[in-house]
Amino acid sequence: MNLSNAQIAIVGLGYVGLPLAVEFGKHRPVLGFDINTARIAELQAGHDSTLEVEPPQLAEARHLQFSQRCGGAQEPARSSSSPCPPRWTRRIGRT
Repeated sequence: MNLSNAQIAIVGLGYVGLPLAVEFGKHRPVLGFDINTARIAELQAGHDSTLEVEPPQLAEARHLQFSQRCGGAQEPARSSSSPCPPRWTRRIGRT
C-alpha cells in the first residue's frame, strides 16, 4: 500500500482530533470533520474555543480544511480509526 497518496480525514475536532488534524495539516491535505456547525465556523475563522490549539498553530496548518458535511473527501475512506472512545461511553462507565 502506497501511503504517499492517502487522504486523511479526522472525525471529531475535540481535544484529541483537532491537534491531530492540525499537525497532519501542516504537511499534507487533511479534512477535519465535526457535526457542530458553530465549531466549524470558529475553526475556519482561526479560533479554537477549547484552547487546545493556538491561532498561530491553526494558521500553520495550511493543508487543513474543515467540514460539517459528509462527502467532503473525493475518494472513499479505505481505513478508519478512533483515537479515543466517544464521550457518551465515558458517561455510562464504559471506557
